[in-house]
Amino acid sequence: MESLKGPERDWHRWGIENPFFGVLAHPKFLDANLTDAARKEFFDSGELHVEHVYSVIQSKIQPHFQSERVLDYGCGVGRLLGPFARRAQAVVGVDISPGMLAQAKETCERNGINSVRLLAVHELDSLPPSSFDLVHSFIVFQHISVLHGERLLRKLIGLIAEGGVGAIHLTFSDRRSPLRRAALAVRVRSRLMHGLFNRIQGKPFSWPLMQMNSYSMNRIFNILIDSHCLNLHTEFTHHGGFRGAMLYFEKKAASNAARQA
Repeated sequence: MESLKGPERDWHRWGIENPFFGVLAHPKFLDANLTDAARKEFFDSGELHVEHVYSVIQSKIQPHFQSERVLDYGCGVGRLLGPFARRAQAVVGVDISPGMLAQAKETCERNGINSVRLLAVHELDSLPPSSFDLVHSFIVFQHISVLHGERLLRKLIGLIAEGGVGAIHLTFSDRRSPLRRAALAVRVRSRLMHGLFNRIQGKPFSWPLMQMNSYSMNRIFNILIDSHCLNLHTEFTHHGGFRGAMLYFEKKAASNAARQA
């Protein structure tokens, strides 16, 4: 782990030490506080989320939408994999953290889910283009640097089949005070300063950083248009001082998209 840098190192740590908290950052999901009731609440929330995703797609994008193959990017410990597997023939979960992927594997095995394939981020390129009916990512891009996130969005859209749907969440506005934003910038640049801030907050010095990033919706919309995505529906979200949006969109054939652009 010493050879890892920045966010990759931090997410390796979250996966080892507090994987559930790394997915939903509430104290009750810390390993030290994780009760059976909290664990059940965690996974029940995944079922509610996936049910909502399909409801929105069928009411706003495709009335008769059905999924055979689903990709969940940033799958974490598998909170959404079971619900997706109950609605699709095959599901692929992708994550940067080996610890979280190990937890996701255990979750699937414990629940008898055999239709899920788990991949590390570097294996994403092994997936053939246009091979998924639904590509989904929720509360993940906010932790990815904007430049890398924009490249990743293009790659994920390339995995959606013609007529398939994307459901991608991004943050676009940092509503925190200038002081808090400046403090985060310092923590990103200096591990020493991040450790000192941790101690001031009563956390261990080596507590991993969970960085937040805001995306330009102008640039995101241009990526969607350039990638032949139409029929956009947006739901706004709020996450600890950040405003976000869940973007639902349909992937069209290039010729159809050109006529409708």
